[in-house]
Amino acid sequence: MKFITENDDGTINLTAPVMIPEAHDCDYKNGEIPLSEEQIQEFAKSYEKYQFIDHEHGLTRNGEKIGTPIHSFLLTEDTTMNTLNGSKTYPSGTWMLTSQITNPTAIDTARNGGYTGYSASVFTRSRADEYLAALKSEPSTPMPCSCKDVSSSGNSLIKDVPDPVVLSVSLVKSPCLHDSEFCELNGDIMEDDVKSLKSKVLSAMGMTEEAEVEALKSEVADLHTLLEETKTEFHDALKSMKEEFTKTLTEALTPVDETAMKSEEEEEAEEPVEEEVEVEETEEPVEEEATEEPVAEKGESKAEPIHDNLEAQKSKPINIYEYMGKNPDGTRKH
Repeated sequence: MKFITENDDGTINLTAPVMIPEAHDCDYKNGEIPLSEEQIQEFAKSYEKYQFIDHEHGLTRNGEKIGTPIHSFLLTEDTTMNTLNGSKTYPSGTWMLTSQITNPTAIDTARNGGYTGYSASVFTRSRADEYLAALKSEPSTPMPCSCKDVSSSGNSLIKDVPDPVVLSVSLVKSPCLHDSEFCELNGDIMEDDVKSLKSKVLSAMGMTEEAEVEALKSEVADLHTLLEETKTEFHDALKSMKEEFTKTLTEALTPVDETAMKSEEEEEAEEPVEEEVEVEETEEPVEEEATEEPVAEKGESKAEPIHDNLEAQKSKPINIYEYMGKNPDGTRKH
């Protein structure tokens, strides 16, 4: 069958409208009033408590569930979809539902064309709550309800049910709401579904989208501050490492001046080393008694040895004329 999504675990997914604003259903001639967008929104919200998927409204007869709702949302604008009977446009406010069918018999029925769409089972709120409690303790407890399918035209109309809620959504062969046909979701619809789910989660947390935006802005600001602090610390550390590395590399690559080193070594070698000299004490020389020198006989010259009278010669004035053998008037001596 078209519009069945097969899952890896053997289950299937089916999507169709549950309620359509201002649409006429099979009981319109019997006095049923078309539902407004606000009424449908309330029904969709009430279903969040019960979450039953059944076969031909059988939940109240045998307590049997055949699947689970996985996407429930309202269209936010008029949307055209491909359905079993061609392209159809659903108005804003239409309640859409995607269910996962797990019951093997129901899966075979769907694949063989035994279902074409959905039909809602409407209870009063108090009766629905009683049934929910009874179903938890006795799963097969039967209970009458006001059901909107072809065979239920003799039952009460939705407009006559006080404080109505939707207990279950049934897979049926012929939906009372004729345009409730299985269809194909596109990407835009899925995005709206995600937004709707997000809004519900925020609401449950007591937050609005505006509050979430402000919270995100605060987180971004804190993250920005942290990044700036980390950036500054990293920059300072990197700068210090760079300076140290540059210094080490420069020292390693600078050539050694061997000449300068040699000169320094030579200067160190040439520096005089002061040695301590021991001075020996000596006895003062004893002056010898003067002796008379022999007088030279006549005709003998009394010449003192040069080396003995060196100091006397140095202090004696030189007679230049005598030294040259001349008289003061320039004549040679004879």
